[in-house]
Amino acid sequence: MISPRTVRAQSRAALSAPVWNRRRLDVFFGVLLDTLAKPHQWLLDVLFPPHCVSCKTEGDFLCKKCVQELVKQKIRPSSRSSPEPKEFHYLNGVIYALDYAKNPQIQAAIEQFKYRFTQELSVYFGELIAEKLGELGMTKSRKIRLIPVPLHPKRLNYRGFNQALGIARAIQAHFPGKIEVLELLQRIKNTTQQAKLRKRERQENLKNAFQLNKKFVQYAPEPDSLYFLV
Repeated sequence: MISPRTVRAQSRAALSAPVWNRRRLDVFFGVLLDTLAKPHQWLLDVLFPPHCVSCKTEGDFLCKKCVQELVKQKIRPSSRSSPEPKEFHYLNGVIYALDYAKNPQIQAAIEQFKYRFTQELSVYFGELIAEKLGELGMTKSRKIRLIPVPLHPKRLNYRGFNQALGIARAIQAHFPGKIEVLELLQRIKNTTQQAKLRKRERQENLKNAFQLNKKFVQYAPEPDSLYFLV
């Protein structure tokens, strides 16, 4: 989807051109058709232009400059010669994209995503996690199944989308044919928000909150695949 800024710039350039030739017409109608494909999204972007959640620059919800300034740390599989880093000691089987404390851009993006329901940020989060999967080489020899954590129907109606599902699909887009998104779970308990609870309260809060999606009752896990909750 072409951004409103690009639409305005290209349309202005085409309309102000002294001579209309085939190339200028092609650009103009290409922009017009792309706009008409998703008119509601384009209209929203024009009326409420996206701004970077970190530096507030207009154009994207997370601008290129802020993305380039992210502090990243490569994940390396542990071995005898290269022991597991301390920060991964309690994260067996967990993949995280960035250190939350070292990246204020991500702190702002997560807050915007979680509490202001900016669905477009799922693309950025998916890209960061896909990068980590690539570092670990997980998609080279095995298929990956992503299981998004579901929302309760009441929460889903309020929010309008499932953030976990959005991120899972964004990750999948980076590995065509190698990653499958499976909505294996259903949330049957409308739980209290985890952020407001202590550790033990969180554990109690999630008891009996999920069940297997009835659509997958006959599903048999594949032994040569890796399964991740998102």
